[in-house]
Amino acid sequence: MRPSTISMRVTTRFAVWLAVLAAVAVARAEAQGAAATAKDTPAAAATAKADSAAAATTTPTVTPAGKVVLRENLYYYDAFNRRDPFRSLVDGAFNQSDRMDMVNLSAVQLVGIVRGEVDRFALLEDASGYSYILRVGDRVHNGSVVSIGEDELVARVTNFGQTTTVRLRLVGR
Repeated sequence: MRPSTISMRVTTRFAVWLAVLAAVAVARAEAQGAAATAKDTPAAAATAKADSAAAATTTPTVTPAGKVVLRENLYYYDAFNRRDPFRSLVDGAFNQSDRMDMVNLSAVQLVGIVRGEVDRFALLEDASGYSYILRVGDRVHNGSVVSIGEDELVARVTNFGQTTTVRLRLVGR
């Protein structure tokens, strides 16, 4: 059999079982109501007591609105020492700036070069461990990156009106 046929049979059996259970619960509720109105005879009172005892021990109950309650929902989520899964992972205010801090080439060292099919990227690191990624044409403090070679970065920097070429060699070479 295909899985869809099996699941249809299981679903159908479950629906039939629920309908039978609801019909039994409604019939018991009607019997309890009839027993309450026929309390004037001792035999009817004994039958009503037996029906109410049987209804109290069974799981399904009927609410005054006519709904069948199969079982109470006793499940609760214990969130002790766990974070709320719907709360944002990043809290707090953000300081957004339109301009990035310019990389000062005299305070960084070239630690790597990444070669792509079209582009090259220079990986720079300062003394406090912050990393920077630069491409050709990116701006640096008082200048811009001119080229990235196999083992060096070349930039043109203008200080006090004089333009100089700064070369950063790859660390360890």
